[in-house]
Amino acid sequence: MRIARIRALIVLCVLALVAGVVTLWAIQNDSQLAAGSDCEPGAVEIKTAPIPAPEEIEVVVLNGTDNSGLAEQAGRQLEDRGFNVLEVDETDEEYEGSALIRYGPDDYPAGLHTHAYFYQGRDEFDLEWEDPVTVVIGEDFVEVRSTSDARLSFSLGGGITAPEGTCTVE
Repeated sequence: MRIARIRALIVLCVLALVAGVVTLWAIQNDSQLAAGSDCEPGAVEIKTAPIPAPEEIEVVVLNGTDNSGLAEQAGRQLEDRGFNVLEVDETDEEYEGSALIRYGPDDYPAGLHTHAYFYQGRDEFDLEWEDPVTVVIGEDFVEVRSTSDARLSFSLGGGITAPEGTCTVE
């Protein structure tokens, strides 16, 4: 082997070694790997995605009216649409609207998804809420929306934004 070939091989090996060291250094010091948190101090972190399928959402349905059977009707309709209805019961709290959907930070996307199934329903996010998504059926309740109507309502909702006192994480 000639001296020129040996010199060329040595230069190539040194270049490969330098490239390897630079690559390792770049990976270890990559600022994109560190999660940049834009959360204010004291803000509760919530996930806004992925939106769970109805089968993954646990719901409690309560009747907030004097009309017996409304919670059972809404519970059956939610089950028909795939929701996991844990409990159907009466409540002393009366509600005059269509439905009040309550949920907390752990169930934020599930609460939004459930809200889309109720015509003129009102959602109520509570930072302290630890129970499953709870639907209080009110005087104006007629029926649970169809899956296609709920999807349309959800898509027209203008996107998901984090409520006050929270910040989104992936």
